[in-house]
Amino acid sequence: MLNDADFQKLETTPQYLLFLSALLHDIAKPACTFEENGRITSPKHAAIGEKMVRELLWNADFEAREIVAALVRLHGLPIWSLDKYQPHRAVIASSLRVPNDWLYLLAKADALGRDCADKEELLLRIELFKELCLENQCFTEEKTFHNNHSCFKFFQSETENYPSMIFDDTSFEVIILAGIAGSGKDSLYKKQFKDYPSVSLDTIRETHKIKPTDKDAQGKVVQIAYEQAKEFCRKKQSFVWNSTNLTTELRSKLIRSLSVYNPYFKIFYVETPLSKIFTRRQNDIPADVLHRMIRQLDLPLRIEAHEVHYVRNGFV
Repeated sequence: MLNDADFQKLETTPQYLLFLSALLHDIAKPACTFEENGRITSPKHAAIGEKMVRELLWNADFEAREIVAALVRLHGLPIWSLDKYQPHRAVIASSLRVPNDWLYLLAKADALGRDCADKEELLLRIELFKELCLENQCFTEEKTFHNNHSCFKFFQSETENYPSMIFDDTSFEVIILAGIAGSGKDSLYKKQFKDYPSVSLDTIRETHKIKPTDKDAQGKVVQIAYEQAKEFCRKKQSFVWNSTNLTTELRSKLIRSLSVYNPYFKIFYVETPLSKIFTRRQNDIPADVLHRMIRQLDLPLRIEAHEVHYVRNGFV
């Protein structure tokens, strides 16, 4: 990568981030690699690598950290983009996380650094990825949309072939808080959303005397929370959903369930230094549970909601 002419034209900061991404892009391979039917494979090493990078660089500059995490997660996309069900959707989505031309440079360096029989095919695929990005106006810049509602509808619909202009007819908000336990979600709610009613899973647990560690009872907690949320939606009343919401799957399920009411979704991801998380929750959540939360975390992405905001508190 250091010898690539396009890399050499970049400013110092992009070079640094790409260098770090190249260093870490296969960080999860030792944990993921095994032999199957005589073939060495490393399934999910990019997805797991993203989480490892995020934990490793937790206290670093947030924007820089997330660019590196995104490059690690997506470094295989240029090779596999044309095999996706909707290739244009994949490259448009990636452009909202990281510049696709940086991703192109990383993937090309990765291919050139290999000793393999299919190197030319890999390089051809990477060039086709570049052409796909250029065709969709998202190679050197992120894809633009008519408005946030058009963007949200494009990524929520599997049948939407190309971003279209959709009128924003939403009339109320669903604020979704997300973050590791102890990150400060309750403080953010009191500071910024105190006039909004809330659906709080912690409050439901306290009301029904259910411990967070009681796995068998969590289904009841979620069911009550969904009933409360739908009641607000039927009234077209803005409200806050206050829970950890750590995974894409959990957030997507909630958003799909409430989308029929046509609200405007905002996700506020809250983050604080890991040392503060363990100190704040040491009396009610075991350390191993907190560690598991950290490794489960899928950072909320812009494709998930109308707006996604990142709130960091307690960092120097």
